[in-house]
Amino acid sequence: MIDTVEVPSRPTAPNPVKATRRWLFRLASVLCGLSLFGVIELFCAAADWGGAVAGEDPFVGFTSIRPLFERTPAGDLFHTSPARQRFFRDVSFSAKKPSGEFRIFVFGGSTVQGNPFSIETSFPTYLQIALHQAYPSRSWKVVNCGGVSYASYRLVPVMQECLNYQPDLFVFCEGHNEFLEDVSYAEVRQTPVVVQQGYSLLSRLRSFRLLQQAVRRPLLSAAFEMPRIGEPGKPLLHGEVDTLLDHDGGLEAYHRDDQHAGTVHQHFRSNLQRMIDMCHSQAVPLLMVLPPSNLSDCPPFKSEYSAATSKGARATIQGMLKEAREISLRDVRQAINIVQQATAIDRRFAFSWYELGQLQLSASENSAADNSFRRARDEDICPLRITTPLEIAMQEAAATNHVPLINAHELLRSRCPHGIIGENVLVDHVHPSFRGHEDIAIAIADWLLATDLLTAANADWKLAMQRECRTQLQSLDDLYFLRGRRALETLKLWAAGRSGGPPLLQRP
Repeated sequence: MIDTVEVPSRPTAPNPVKATRRWLFRLASVLCGLSLFGVIELFCAAADWGGAVAGEDPFVGFTSIRPLFERTPAGDLFHTSPARQRFFRDVSFSAKKPSGEFRIFVFGGSTVQGNPFSIETSFPTYLQIALHQAYPSRSWKVVNCGGVSYASYRLVPVMQECLNYQPDLFVFCEGHNEFLEDVSYAEVRQTPVVVQQGYSLLSRLRSFRLLQQAVRRPLLSAAFEMPRIGEPGKPLLHGEVDTLLDHDGGLEAYHRDDQHAGTVHQHFRSNLQRMIDMCHSQAVPLLMVLPPSNLSDCPPFKSEYSAATSKGARATIQGMLKEAREISLRDVRQAINIVQQATAIDRRFAFSWYELGQLQLSASENSAADNSFRRARDEDICPLRITTPLEIAMQEAAATNHVPLINAHELLRSRCPHGIIGENVLVDHVHPSFRGHEDIAIAIADWLLATDLLTAANADWKLAMQRECRTQLQSLDDLYFLRGRRALETLKLWAAGRSGGPPLLQRP
């Protein structure tokens, strides 16, 4: 009997045509799914579903949000609610928009309001004068929505409200007030950055926002395993501003916290995007104005050594700063070298950078001085001025979303002899002088003239505007300027942590 040997069959060679078809089928399935989402998103946009909602702040919540404006008893005007006039000035506009009126709302903090004086000498008021001079036959209304100590997250609901008042243009100018309130982001910081960024991207889709509204945010947050960004974990803020510096001991409460600062920057970006999305959804043009800050004449409000800097090193730094001051009049170059060594010992000590900037300025090293002053501002433990990361956030938000931006800091520095902003254009750490407000108003009017929104009928409108601003300034009584000077002194005490307010409650 002959044994049969089974010869193993040779493996079948893969069919390249079939493999290609499988991959094409998978790719087509993915593209089909994505196209379905695209169709849904387009349908939501066409039906105006899932529009941006101001109240959906992923970082903070509020105990209450009250309207900024209410109708007067006669019903023909909206005016600032008396309940809000502690932080906002009383302004009014017609409840029924007059035919042909161009209505502008300007949002921001005390810079927009015109502090330490008031709205009579603020750039929104000067803007209305400029527009009237440029096009006197048209009706103009510029509404000042500047709230003292108001940060971006408090301005978003105000902007949302003003969408109901038939605006033709929104102007946003803020960035100084993001660190004023005691906002704890501990819950938000525990959420992975990838999840936060993914949620931020999804939140820009109308279909996603529509789904949020349908299933309610707590459920959606749980599904994405991020309850800390949803409503249950958000810090709850009072209905009105309550800054740390309004309290005795508020300045002492400021300490270096890079993680907290990073979350503030992220929150600011989120607020800018929410404003942009709201304006786009309602086809309201938005102009951003990057606010100016005093660099050369404003020392850091609070400097703090790095935790790793020993007591001996701290004493060395103080000795070097003292030595540099003593020899600066006879050898500024050597004084600069000494302070540069001090900044190398501890690169986070803000006051060393400010001293270095002053010496570099006296040596006509203006570019280096500007960099040192900016570093001093950014290392300030009590940041009452917009920081570089916040400036970058505004510039990137404007560029990414094709939103026009006027850099008021660069605008005003052109009036400074050394190209560094100081008290020649600002009356304190952030508030422009009367001339500074004029310059910002002219820049906004110039931007309007460069767009399709406005065509000048008067070629000499700038000179006419400046003459009228001077006339208005001279018409104000002495009491106006006396109140302004008193407010300036009070503001300086507040910034130094000496507001005389109630004691700061112990943090939990």
